[in-house]
Amino acid sequence: MLLLTVVLVLLLIASAAFAAARRWKRRVGAPRRVVLTGGGTGGHVNPALAIAEGIKARDPQTRFLYIGVKNKAETVIVNKAGYPLRYVFSEGYPGIRPSFRTLCFLWKLSLGIVQSIVILIGFAPRWIVATGGYVSAPVIMAAVLLKKLGIADVKIFLHEQNSIPGQLNAFMGKWADKVLLTFPQTLSFFPNAAVVGYPIRHSIVPIAVEEAEKRLSFTIPEGREILFVFGGSQGARTINRAIVDALPYLFANSHRLFIIHGSGLASSSSYNAARDTEERIQKVLSDEQKRSLGDFYYRQDYFHNIAEIYSISSLIVCRSGAGSLNEISRIGKPVLLVPKVNLPGDHQVMNARAMRNAGAAEILFEDTVMESGGLIECLDGQVLAEKILSLIEDRPRLREMAEKSRDFLRREAIERIVSEIFGEKRFADGNGRVAPFRDLVGNARLLQLLSAARARFGSAFDPALVVEDPDDLAYYRHRAAGLLSRKNWQDRNLGVKLIGLTQYREKIPTLLQMLSDRTPVGVVKRIFGGDFEQVGFIRRNIVEALMGLDRFDPEVEKHILLAMEDPYFEVRARACRAVAHFGDLLAGKTLCVDRLLGHLRDLCFEVVIEAAQALGEVGTDWKAAMALLSMRESHYWQVRNAALLGIKRMLERGVLDPSGELFAQISSFILTSTDFRPHFQIKETYTAILKCAEDIRAGACKPPASLNQVARKIK
Repeated sequence: MLLLTVVLVLLLIASAAFAAARRWKRRVGAPRRVVLTGGGTGGHVNPALAIAEGIKARDPQTRFLYIGVKNKAETVIVNKAGYPLRYVFSEGYPGIRPSFRTLCFLWKLSLGIVQSIVILIGFAPRWIVATGGYVSAPVIMAAVLLKKLGIADVKIFLHEQNSIPGQLNAFMGKWADKVLLTFPQTLSFFPNAAVVGYPIRHSIVPIAVEEAEKRLSFTIPEGREILFVFGGSQGARTINRAIVDALPYLFANSHRLFIIHGSGLASSSSYNAARDTEERIQKVLSDEQKRSLGDFYYRQDYFHNIAEIYSISSLIVCRSGAGSLNEISRIGKPVLLVPKVNLPGDHQVMNARAMRNAGAAEILFEDTVMESGGLIECLDGQVLAEKILSLIEDRPRLREMAEKSRDFLRREAIERIVSEIFGEKRFADGNGRVAPFRDLVGNARLLQLLSAARARFGSAFDPALVVEDPDDLAYYRHRAAGLLSRKNWQDRNLGVKLIGLTQYREKIPTLLQMLSDRTPVGVVKRIFGGDFEQVGFIRRNIVEALMGLDRFDPEVEKHILLAMEDPYFEVRARACRAVAHFGDLLAGKTLCVDRLLGHLRDLCFEVVIEAAQALGEVGTDWKAAMALLSMRESHYWQVRNAALLGIKRMLERGVLDPSGELFAQISSFILTSTDFRPHFQIKETYTAILKCAEDIRAGACKPPASLNQVARKIK
């Protein structure tokens, strides 16, 4: 009976698949049907609509269906464009590290695939045009599954807007019949690709300034330089806050500037672009500035007719998504880019580099700072204002950037894309291989390279020896700082290490704030040994980074002393090592010496070892020496060895005299080791002390000159 049931179910499925396949073949004829998919942001939606315009111009009878995700950019933009819109479940890829988000991603992706199968069977498209974003994943996977089952007679075209493909696009590209690229440098990622350029809507064309101003819903005073600031369709918190913070510095030039601000459509529980911007205006500006703000500042959530705003702008400030860059290039405008860092493949940074290398753009990187007790990514408003004014006042530079901007765009992109979709060969396919962009290495690889270089060069280490391009080094520093605001402690820990290795000294205040952060963790984390949000590993590596950054001032001193009292033993040990590192600046300071003396009784012998050696660097009297001598019979030979090293260092510094009394006590040290070793290190240390004493008596050894203290201070 069970076997019969299974057979009947299989026959039913086969019959349904056969019927669906026959129906699909019947509907593939005229009128032509096309599914468009891609979303989350306007950078994915607008290219799909531009391609639809190109197909429709060739075949006006074509029927379109857009598949997207609810409450994203496509909800507004596609409905405004008048295309039918269906929704499926989907979610952004959370990364390879397993987590609860991974389960959510897999669950929603599975539901999205089932929904997509139902939609595709019902619509029976001839072509699927996907422009990326996580919404494309279930649609493409459903189409591939239907093709493998022999149900779907459909071709899949995937357009990659960025110079470095996103993770899902890179994965799904192998299933597409053709991958259509914006940048020739992306060819190395896809074997089945053609370079076509970026599809821009027909409405994005240069408009005469007078005509564009007439179409605006607001009035711009005459004789103003117009600055257009936006962060994409959803908006960018960094850019929105930065331009508001810049307003007080721009008010002196309000008679010759007019700022148009597109704050974005984002309205989630985590960030509401319009509300956050208005609240910041109320916070940052004085009452008098608020009253006169309308004379040179206008804000709107989203500009559907953005070509008008582009056309009247003297300078544009925005993210470096491929869509924005190519739209700006079509109009031919200079741009100041603020790329989003730590995205997959650093694609926004790569896009920005491409436009900067073309001479059409300049770049400002966002930074990570402490605000309201938490770390956030931001762009300093004063820095932005100064950069804006420097460009606005340099008319020759703006004209040069505008000319270079027009040359950045690959022309006839839509025509090239339509030619590929219709299977024509009207254009060269763009498969001529070109040199790829100079690679930006990932964070893990950067850590590996810099760590190896520091181990090799020691005190002569310079990150510029590894990262030869100053612009790339600047970016790596900002990218490292961006990791400090991540929720995952491993990411923050990596950021701390990279800040030290890239010698990003401007982040010392942020590291100090993290080191002193005592925000407690929840009950569950405490059960597993956690103490504070900035976990012990992070605090330990902050101290290590401070030594690598090699800058000293009262704040650094205060926080090193605080770290000496940290509940985690590795932090205390590193803090003692930091005292030794800055020994010439801390020598003789009572509080520091007293804490080291206290640590000679620490329960963790690693702390005792570091404290003993640090006393050799900062001790200045017999009190410190006697404390070290009292360790002559310690159970651990490593502790006795550290005490001898401390005494040796005090001799070398000229703090102790090589007297008979001193050596009488040194000679009572136990010089044996419980470890099996080919030689006894502690005996070698003892012999080195005797040699040092002989050299001092003979005048062959003099205390070294103190290090240059000024060079270590933060200016």
